[in-house]
Amino acid sequence: MDTADPQERPAPLWSSLLKYREEGNLRLHMPGHAGGRGLPEAYFTLAELDLTEVPGIDDLHQPRSEIKEALRLMAQAYGARESFFLVNGASSGIHALFMSLPGERPPVLIPRNAHRSLWGGMVLSGAVPRYLSCAYDAQTGIPLALDPGVIGAELEANPELKAVFLTSPSYWGTSLDIAEMADKAHKRGAALLVDEAHGAHFAFHPAYPRPALSQGADAAVNGLHKTLPVLNQGACLHIGREYKDRNLLAAALSLITTTSPSFPLLASMDLARQFMQVKGYEYLDRAGRTAEKYRARIDQIPGMRVWNPSGDNDRYAAGQDPLKVTLHISGISLDGRQMADVLRREYRIQAELAQPDLIMFMMSFLHREDEWEWLHRALVEIAGKYGGADRKTGVIPLIPWPRMVLSPRQAFRQERRRVKLKDSLGRLSGEMVAPYPPGIPCLLPGELIDAETLEYLWYIKQRGIYTQGPHDPALDYIMVLEETGKGQE
Repeated sequence: MDTADPQERPAPLWSSLLKYREEGNLRLHMPGHAGGRGLPEAYFTLAELDLTEVPGIDDLHQPRSEIKEALRLMAQAYGARESFFLVNGASSGIHALFMSLPGERPPVLIPRNAHRSLWGGMVLSGAVPRYLSCAYDAQTGIPLALDPGVIGAELEANPELKAVFLTSPSYWGTSLDIAEMADKAHKRGAALLVDEAHGAHFAFHPAYPRPALSQGADAAVNGLHKTLPVLNQGACLHIGREYKDRNLLAAALSLITTTSPSFPLLASMDLARQFMQVKGYEYLDRAGRTAEKYRARIDQIPGMRVWNPSGDNDRYAAGQDPLKVTLHISGISLDGRQMADVLRREYRIQAELAQPDLIMFMMSFLHREDEWEWLHRALVEIAGKYGGADRKTGVIPLIPWPRMVLSPRQAFRQERRRVKLKDSLGRLSGEMVAPYPPGIPCLLPGELIDAETLEYLWYIKQRGIYTQGPHDPALDYIMVLEETGKGQE
């Protein structure tokens, strides 16, 4: 029998959270509450309210009172016909939308640079993707917005397509012209569904990109925790007036949602909605003006350039979230990961993303001007110490577009085995490879590992880019499908 004092047992995860809190870092990364700065005291009493479906508290799966009213208010705030709380992040809403598509193998039009959660939705639903190509910025490798005309042409050429699933805004903050795309989809009888995970704050200030639902999207999923003061995993799915399969969608959500949802998590979404309706415009207005000021100042730092989707760089972008600050840093001797390390160790600043030639800061509307100044001073000092190097970044290879041989669901059900990466040419991938963040796959199960794809995998391996999906994080080995025949449906 274990007789150790419970107080002496290690709790490594809890300890790491306490340690990070004690460091006092400037949190320029998700989640959107930025450590709770400036929020009411009620936000910090949620732990005392960690309850479940006891008498007097509503049921998420069959809301009748408090949750039903909270959902009504959420839908009202977002201009939705109906809203659904998600306690497993935006991914679960995306999965449920796929599961509510009609038919056994519904064909769906999807940009190739979509988040990995869309692949999960296709595995669960049996949906078969028809991928849209995406242009990339040659200097940074950032994916650019889609041409609405391309979507219209694809729908016209493929009348069997009954849904288009887009991502807007992108991880980098760029948004699409949803209104034009929704019009093209609806004229051909297709639904327009939007992964709007990073745009939950757009609905509360007109100077930010327009929300997808207000532009005619049939449904949109918001990862509330990404940009609002909401606990991690908190998200919402909103449907528009014309969404056709509400009951099937609700059944799909109930199927994949825990029967023991976190009520502090649900309460944080309700509190955040209330906060945004009362204070959101004021906070977003101040944040937008501060962002404009400091983006311009940071762009003047030698060796650093603030990336903006403008002109030839991204002529189809319909807007940019000013709170996403992405720097191209080829003019200093540090690469992005080295710079992120310096920022963390010497300046107590944690970036959201660090890649060889890029670094991103996710500002929150809760960050004060003195915290923007904190970041600016740090960048100026780093440029002074490490600037003037004109570091040669080399050519960033384009993300490949492998040929899909098996659908996501077919590939998921296949046997697989491990081979050396150098021996994988001509095989079908048995696993996902998604550089993370942002989690956009460059290879999915069931896709052919051709020469271009293998070259890109070598690039990831050699640059030490962090990935999600591979069983071997070092990419010395990769899982491939044992057989190339069709999987069992």
